[in-house]
Amino acid sequence: MKDMKPFIVEIVFGIILIGVSFFVKNDYYSTMVFSMGFGLIAASVAQMIRITYWKNPKRQEAYEAKKQEAHINSVDERKQYLRMKAGHITYQIMTLLLLILSLILALIRVDVWVIAMIFLLFVVQWVIGIIVYRILEKKM
Repeated sequence: MKDMKPFIVEIVFGIILIGVSFFVKNDYYSTMVFSMGFGLIAASVAQMIRITYWKNPKRQEAYEAKKQEAHINSVDERKQYLRMKAGHITYQIMTLLLLILSLILALIRVDVWVIAMIFLLFVVQWVIGIIVYRILEKKM
């Protein structure tokens, strides 16, 4: 039951969002709030089903093996390196994509605020990358 407590809270919050959606006057926002509530409930129920499935005594051995494998993967140095390398490559790809997207949007004459927002995302990503690098450099 202790594992289920956060999901029960999320279900209650989802029900509250669905209830609030009926009082919102604008259809666009009403639908958005309703969808968020429904999505939160559905995700929480799916996680509760998953927990119940793996807590079944018939699956206890397979569950323990799965947990042991996840623990080994989390402390394995090679896997840690691969995760860091994947994050680095993803960072580089997203930086390049944001720059290319802002250039394409500028060429097709999209509103200036859209181009500025995409370019600011690039700048924020770049700055966060530098900050995280400096923090990790000091820790290691």
